[in-house]
Amino acid sequence: MTLNLSVAAWLIVGTMTVPTVFLPQVTWADQPDATQSQAKINLNSIDAIGHYQQGLKYASLGEMQDAIGRFDRAIAINPRYFQAYIERGNVKSAVADYSGAIADYTMAISIDAKAAPAYYNRGTVLSQSGQHEAAIVDYKQAISIDPQYAQAHLNLANELDDLNDVAGALTNYNRAIAIKPNYALAYLNRGIMYGRAGNRAQAVADLRQAAKLFQSIGQIDRYNRAIKIIKDIQSEV
Repeated sequence: MTLNLSVAAWLIVGTMTVPTVFLPQVTWADQPDATQSQAKINLNSIDAIGHYQQGLKYASLGEMQDAIGRFDRAIAINPRYFQAYIERGNVKSAVADYSGAIADYTMAISIDAKAAPAYYNRGTVLSQSGQHEAAIVDYKQAISIDPQYAQAHLNLANELDDLNDVAGALTNYNRAIAIKPNYALAYLNRGIMYGRAGNRAQAVADLRQAAKLFQSIGQIDRYNRAIKIIKDIQSEV
């Protein structure tokens, strides 16, 4: 018998990208001209950075609407502030404003079409909002820009597994683990996939490795989840 596990109930997606703090990007619109002083430009940039950093602080405290307000002000000052769009998208995603998050990531992509995290984050929100085919496109684009993007391989594998593309899912789980050998989530989800396919030995091996890694980093809930799945597999007759 194969293990009766629902993909939706058990697979775990990678986390949203949390980029480091970037200064506002300099664009041609920021360059001095005959009517605009460099001092004013520099002051605007400092103001945008200040609002952006306050937004990060509010987000870290869970004050999401205040965070969005600060990112709004940073973007009003510098409409091409790539990182402010990314972080505002992250906060909107956290409060389940998926359409708003998608719009922000799309704007970030329009500013920097080679930013793999923007595609990854948009793909994650597209998946959360049920737009799985579009999510697959974004994960593949993130990987084409950065082939070492382990989280994108993981989430792409999850989507393909959900579509019963076992070969495609396995390829991407394997790549995620090759890139990041201690990637507990990839072992967990690959183990679940093996369990459903009836490959009990490989499933248990992956799940034990996942449990070991989760325990080593103090993620006890996920450790317990892996142990429970192992017991479920071993109880199958």
